[in-house]
Amino acid sequence: MSGWWRSARLRRRAAFGVCAAALVALVGAVHDSRDENSAGVFVSLIAAVVSVAAFLADALRDGTDTPGPAGDVRRRAADALAEAVREQWAAEARLRRLHDPGPLDVRWAPADRRLADHPENIRPGTPVPAPRDGGHRLEGIVGAFASLPRHRLVALGGPGSGKSVLAVRFTLGLLAVREPGGPVPVIFPLSGWDPTRTGLRDWLADRLAADYRSLAAPSDGRHSLGRALVDTGLVLPVLDGFDELPRAAYADAVRRINSELDDELPLLLTSRPAAWASAVGTGDVLTAAEVVQLLPLDSGRAGSYLERTARPRGLDGDHRETVWTPVLRRLEHEPLPLNAVLTVPLMVALARTVYSDTSRDPAELLDTTRFPTAGDIEEHLLDAFVPSAFADGGPRRAAEARRRLGQLAKELERRGTGRLAWWELESALPGVVRAYATGLLAILAACALLPALALARPSGHGQGVPDSGSVVAGLLGETLGYAFGVAFLLPARPEPPGPRGPLLRQLVVTTAAATVLWVGVALTDDLRFGFRFGAVTDGPLPDLFGGFLFAMLLTLFFGVAGLPRHPVPLNLPWAGGHWGRAAVLMSGATLSACSVGLAGALLLGVAVTPGTALAGTVCAVSGCALLIGGTRRALRDSSPRRGGRIAHDFMAGLVRGMAATLLVGTVASSVAGAAAVTATVLTSSSREDLDGRRVGHWRFHERDGVRTASTDHRLTGTLLVPAPGALPIAYPAGTAPPHCGIPLLPARTCAAFTSRHTVFESRFGAVTVRLTTADAPGRVAYAANLRSVLPERGRAWLTDGPPSALFARCLPPMVAAGVLIGMVGGCVCGVYRALSAPSEVLRAPGPRGTLRADRTASLVRGGIAALLTAVVCLPVVLLSGDWGGLVDAAAQMWIPVGATPLALSAWGRFMITRGWLAVTGRTPWRLMRFLDEAHRRGVLRQSGAYYEFRHQRLQRRLAGSTAAPGGGPPAAECLDVLGRGGPQR
Repeated sequence: MSGWWRSARLRRRAAFGVCAAALVALVGAVHDSRDENSAGVFVSLIAAVVSVAAFLADALRDGTDTPGPAGDVRRRAADALAEAVREQWAAEARLRRLHDPGPLDVRWAPADRRLADHPENIRPGTPVPAPRDGGHRLEGIVGAFASLPRHRLVALGGPGSGKSVLAVRFTLGLLAVREPGGPVPVIFPLSGWDPTRTGLRDWLADRLAADYRSLAAPSDGRHSLGRALVDTGLVLPVLDGFDELPRAAYADAVRRINSELDDELPLLLTSRPAAWASAVGTGDVLTAAEVVQLLPLDSGRAGSYLERTARPRGLDGDHRETVWTPVLRRLEHEPLPLNAVLTVPLMVALARTVYSDTSRDPAELLDTTRFPTAGDIEEHLLDAFVPSAFADGGPRRAAEARRRLGQLAKELERRGTGRLAWWELESALPGVVRAYATGLLAILAACALLPALALARPSGHGQGVPDSGSVVAGLLGETLGYAFGVAFLLPARPEPPGPRGPLLRQLVVTTAAATVLWVGVALTDDLRFGFRFGAVTDGPLPDLFGGFLFAMLLTLFFGVAGLPRHPVPLNLPWAGGHWGRAAVLMSGATLSACSVGLAGALLLGVAVTPGTALAGTVCAVSGCALLIGGTRRALRDSSPRRGGRIAHDFMAGLVRGMAATLLVGTVASSVAGAAAVTATVLTSSSREDLDGRRVGHWRFHERDGVRTASTDHRLTGTLLVPAPGALPIAYPAGTAPPHCGIPLLPARTCAAFTSRHTVFESRFGAVTVRLTTADAPGRVAYAANLRSVLPERGRAWLTDGPPSALFARCLPPMVAAGVLIGMVGGCVCGVYRALSAPSEVLRAPGPRGTLRADRTASLVRGGIAALLTAVVCLPVVLLSGDWGGLVDAAAQMWIPVGATPLALSAWGRFMITRGWLAVTGRTPWRLMRFLDEAHRRGVLRQSGAYYEFRHQRLQRRLAGSTAAPGGGPPAAECLDVLGRGGPQR
């Protein structure tokens, strides 16, 4: 009988049914109950039941959909990873010209035996074989690695000796002989590992999940697919740059690696000799690992390489001369500093580029007065490399390129990394700009999409009328709210579906912040007359608090959906799938047709309302984004999902998001609303008995428990009739009701009034106003907006009543808004989860492709989220009768919901960063084009969607750093340590 409940799918459907029934019940309760107290009770009960039931259903789900046997899944993932790694490093090898005309003939030899484990541990039971012919060549490193029983190798080499090239050639060589389902070599730069805090396997799994997003999927309910590949030996780590670790972490790093080694974890590690000697001297050797050292280049081989890659200048008999010919002849007979420089592969490659132009003569490198040491020549080559790469653009352009690349190098040095990712450049912004720019961009996106919104009510929080003070306060509040939400409500990194810890933190933070804000509203606004959305406020401060709260709730939606504080590039789930793209094109064409129809209705005068213009604009933007997303060719990292899977993800995100945001919304609104009403009760002024007295032109009387304040002075303003039979809302002169005309609500009208005789009536503190106009004598209206015409003593006297009555007037609309927040939050979570496909940044064809894909995905998500929010808010708009001003709240929510994803996306943050860096002169306006050009010219190398400088020494030289971080103490000193006994095992 209970077996059906074991199905996660059935539990999710049941939870969704509860949420849908709650929405219907909410609308029905509000529609049928004209008594605000009864409606408030209905709202509170429904919100409590829905939030608890839906959240429990989500908490009980197992969330695991096993697509097949675990071994098959891992093998398929390994094969896909192998293809991605092959594509990535084959392209990089071509760019580095490793085969143009051929690789440098770098050789290797066994290193000092004190740096390696005991031979019996490396080759148990077998003698150490003599190297075969060519075994000391770099191309023989794969064979040497395969001959090791435990498959562990450490390769040592000085700066620029070719360690990274060895890692690339080793990876490609191993992939060339790999069988399907076999281990996949993956290069991991060690500069990002903190061995004092993170284990090796955990770090490898995190890097795989970050760089190959499909490997972040859960494997067994406890670990990611990337961790499963590491644990089962399907990933062969190539740990590049041990010397890039902090010197104090060398010993811990070796111990960490040894403690996590087993027969399933082969590896190759590269390091500088001094750093490895320090690690061995203070820590331990790498268990069962052979250690080899890259040898300096032979001067003859280096000279031959430079001759073969230089332009011929003439003939000397049968021998072709180049600019290098006289230099190499002199080096054969004189021991000059250049001899030592040409033993370093990096310097040979730089010399090839710097003197590839025949207008420059390498003979200058022989000048011992100008270059007395080898270090001086190396610094000269590093300094001349970038200007030589950009030489065809003229001296000014070359100098400008060097300055801008130097700025980027300084940023990477400050962050302690060698990878340049466009979505991580946000860290270059000053803290103040980074905090507030997101909110400003969200507001600008809403105003750019909807010019009518900027003219009508740009603050978008439904707490005032559009005077300059309210607008400025609302915009400032929204900017602060976005900054707060990004800092405290978005998770630090992408979270898998269903985390409980972040939700609890979001609940506590939202409730605390909302309580402070609502208390601020209570202290700066007069809530004694009651609360409704769209009411007139007493000054700009309530608008400031309201804007803060509204923007904070928007970021809460995306925080619950899983959008991280520092976003990463995302793609669309249908990229690459023919049927999915066809469905997207059809949807885009439909939305575009709707926008054309709405535009025609505006031009023909059939429906001339701001709402029609807004809906048409959103349909146009969403339709165009879908058409672009459906027609653009998919990136190579795309993993298309079937339509059923997209629908499944949407429903799962909808249910979980609705449960979470209902819980947060109702709890926060209830607690904050109660605190605001309590603050209003505690701060109410002493109530003077005004019965039978006159204050100014107002006369006050009390009879049978009914208090009145009347005047014969003329009172003008605007009367909003929200729905047939609903209580009209009066607005004083100088203010304007929000949303006088809403599509599908023809009965909602606004009309000016002039009252010759005005009477405020109060029973138990609940105040209404009776207006005597020429066409409707004694018309009763909502009085709170007209409170400013009353004297302060009159306000206190009229609103005097039991605290429970004040709670009944203020709290129900606040709780109802919490329920509406839950419904909208569910839509946002569903859209984000269904339309966010991971972008495998290391398999991407280039950074610009991931940028374009993220931009398109952000536009699609924003447009669809706005439309679905409008669909959810539509029943509230049509059936609520504007109870509590919910129509105003619902009508204004969908546009910011559509604009916020643009500002919170990786593309939106990059737009902010690019603008700031360009304005401050640190980078060009077309930053991605400049980086792409630097990549084509060989200054940068590309690793998927990342850029890296050609070598760490080049990065440090451009950044102005002369130190060699990670190099450790001098080799002689380290070998001295080893000579005193070496490591104790």
